This record gives sequence, structure tokens and C-alpha cells, in this order.
Amino acid sequence: RDGKYLASSGKDRRICIWKKVDGDSLSSDESASGYELAAAADSAHKRIVWSVHFCPSMPNIIASGSRDGFVKVWKVCETSDEGPQLKELLKFEPSTKGGKKSEPVTAVAFAEGLPDDIIQYGILGIGTESGRIEVWAVPVSDDSASKEPTLLHAVAANDSHFDTVKKLSWRPLAATNNVESGAALQFTLASCSQDSGVRVYNISISI
Repeated sequence: RDGKYLASSGKDRRICIWKKVDGDSLSSDESASGYELAAAADSAHKRIVWSVHFCPSMPNIIASGSRDGFVKVWKVCETSDEGPQLKELLKFEPSTKGGKKSEPVTAVAFAEGLPDDIIQYGILGIGTESGRIEVWAVPVSDDSASKEPTLLHAVAANDSHFDTVKKLSWRPLAATNNVESGAALQFTLASCSQDSGVRVYNISISI
């Protein structure tokens, strides 16, 4: 969100973090894009990494979803000596697998505009190859390793897509939605799928 980093992923199972550099630091090559490779996680997942997304409230936190059936949460750690490092904080699987051993995760997206009092968590939407959508609370603070992600909402099968979820996008929470801790927050989540459909969900979540 702050434009400092760019993330990429692909069939090589690698997650790369690119850092924005000043024009003076670029090579003389006119095709230079303004970003240079800063950190990478080789074999970040066991299968192709389908989706990556930065957490808007904590721009050094990134989520990834893969064909191996796992969601992972990473932190870009900046050190003065070695430069940025990509550290895995946690991983989990979708709760809905449709009777399969694993359910490929094809889309991940963090919600934007959360109240300051729950900033230690990110609200993460995940979409799967079978068309299901779930919403999780994932810890994103420094002690995340000692906490577990929590399933907040799973879209019913009748309201889900019937083919692969390709993209998820949240409507930013309005300032008027900044309610007291424990009260429900009203989210809007849009999805598009390989089934050629677009669905928009209104989701009420108590944090």
C-alpha cells in the first residue's frame, strides 16, 4: 500500500519482494522499472503460488495462497546489515475441502480500513479452486507465531461459485464503521470466478 515493496509469485513456487528505488539508483538501461529484487523465498510453497497480497494496515505483512492447499502469512523483516528478509509467520488450510485431501487456494486478499484496536489481526479472504470463499482473522503482530488464525465466516455452498475463484476484493471500511471492540463490523467482499460470474457479499463480523 505504501508503494515501498512489490510482491510477485508464479509457477516456480518462489515469492519475490521487490523494493522501490530512486531514479538515481537505477541502471542506465531505459527499461529499468524502478524496482530491484530485495528478498525472496525459494520453494515458498510445495506447488504453484496462485496469489499474494499485502496487508493494508501493516505493509510489511503479506499473505500467499497456493495449489498445495495452504495459506501462508509472511513478514518482510528489514535489517540494517543484510537488507530485507522474508520470514514465514504461520500457515493454515481452508476449513472446506470438499472431501479432498487438500483444496488449492487460488485467491487471497486482506480487508482494508480496520479499527486501530484490532490492528494486531488482519481480516483475510481466501478463495479456492472449488469456488468456496472463507474469511479468516490472522495474527500479524510480532508474536504471531504463538497465535492461531481463526475462521470468521465461510460462504455457504449454495451461495458460492461453482468453479475456481480467480480474484477477491474488499470494499474499504468507512470511518463510520469504526465501532467498539466486540461489536459487528460490516464488510463487503466481491469475487470473480472461472464460472464467468461475479458475486458480492455483505458479511457481518464480530471481532
